Amino acid sequence: MKRFLLVAGMAVVLLSACGLQGDKYQGMTSRDDIENMGYNNEVTRGQESPRSMNKVGHTWGLKQDRENMKAAAQQLSGVEVKRIALEANQAWVTVHIKGDEDLSKEERSDWEAQIQEAVYQAVPRYDIHVKIK
Repeated sequence: MKRFLLVAGMAVVLLSACGLQGDKYQGMTSRDDIENMGYNNEVTRGQESPRSMNKVGHTWGLKQDRENMKAAAQQLSGVEVKRIALEANQAWVTVHIKGDEDLSKEERSDWEAQIQEAVYQAVPRYDIHVKIK
């Protein structure tokens, strides 16, 4: 019984000693860290990220690719781009063609191939999928 109490007492002492060393673990914050969160150092004050919202331009995001695809597809007469969806290296271009109700299956495939080639020539890094609605 004495051994059990001795082992239990040592376990309590060891476990409580481990809890006191919390400052050394990653992810722990002190009161000073919290109080100084809003302050910048002089060194970083003049530097801004080129992707910050006030720096958005023609090279940020996929806006320029969409514009190039739309312009290339609409160079073909009678083609109106309805939507362009981009995901990784895939591009889905949805278009409307004047008089598409009267197109046969072969004519529709021919239009899709022409639009696909025009868009690919403008932005060749994508696999182009064309849908006529």
